[in-house]
Amino acid sequence: MDSSAVVRVTPNYCSEKAAVLHEIARDNLWPVTVHQGGFTAAPLHCHEAPVRIYVFSGALLVDGGRKVPPVNACAGARVDIPAGAAHTVSAAGPVITITAFTSSAFAASLPQLPVSDDA
Repeated sequence: MDSSAVVRVTPNYCSEKAAVLHEIARDNLWPVTVHQGGFTAAPLHCHEAPVRIYVFSGALLVDGGRKVPPVNACAGARVDIPAGAAHTVSAAGPVITITAFTSSAFAASLPQLPVSDDA
C-alpha cells in the first residue's frame, strides 16, 4: 500500500463513449465494459497498478479509506485509483462502467492486496 496514493473522483467528466475510448487508447490502457447489478463493497484493498473507471449509468460509492470520505461517482464521473491506494467500491443498483487497466493480464487477474487497519 502507498500511503500517499489517494483515490480521486472527477464528476461530470465524460458523456460520450467514443471520447472515453479515445482517451483510453491514447493512454495505452486496456478497456473492459462492465454491466452489473448492485453489489456490496469488498474489504479495503489496493492494487499493484492503477485502475481508472468511467461511470456511464448508475452510480458507484467510492470509499478511499480514511484519506478520502466516501463519494458517489454518478454517471459521467471518472474514478482514478492510483497503484497502492486503499479503496473499495459498491453500488446500490445497476451500473455500467468502462474500467481501464494497464494490461489485459492485469484486467484478467486484478490482484487485490490487503491494507492496514489504519488506511
